Amino acid sequence: MIVAMSSSVTRVVDPLDLQDASRERLLAEIGLLQHRYSLTDPGRLESRIRELEAQLESAENLRVAKHDAQVAKHDAQVAKHDAQVIELQNEIDDLKMSLLHVRDYARGCAAELGEARTFFEIHIADADRKVRLARKKNQQIYATRTWKMGRLVMLPIRIVRRIIKVG
Repeated sequence: MIVAMSSSVTRVVDPLDLQDASRERLLAEIGLLQHRYSLTDPGRLESRIRELEAQLESAENLRVAKHDAQVAKHDAQVAKHDAQVIELQNEIDDLKMSLLHVRDYARGCAAELGEARTFFEIHIADADRKVRLARKKNQQIYATRTWKMGRLVMLPIRIVRRIIKVG
């Protein structure tokens, strides 16, 4: 770092600007740097070095402390997220178990429905068979001579009943 001597406020000079500078200007710049950093006084230079090293160490300690605080903050966030992940995983496991129970129940209900349908179809077929047998038996009864004679004998009574019913 090279500081310009020309202004009242010290400013950094680009080393390329000094490349073509005169010998007097270079000597003046060197003198300014010696005066600024007291390069001629070794005791003051050592104290300045210690001061700068202390500043550097405190800055490094501050940077490390900030980094440690950020790491602790991130660790806390990670722990929080881990707890949330575990909670969500437990919820997922519970939902999977509930889904298995619901599927099991649905399959059981479907099986019971199938059994009920089969039972219903068997009983309907049995009832139809019994109705056909009863009709066949009635037809056989109606075909007998006894039934036919009984109807013939009862015909006048049936006619009288119809007349009384209508009247």
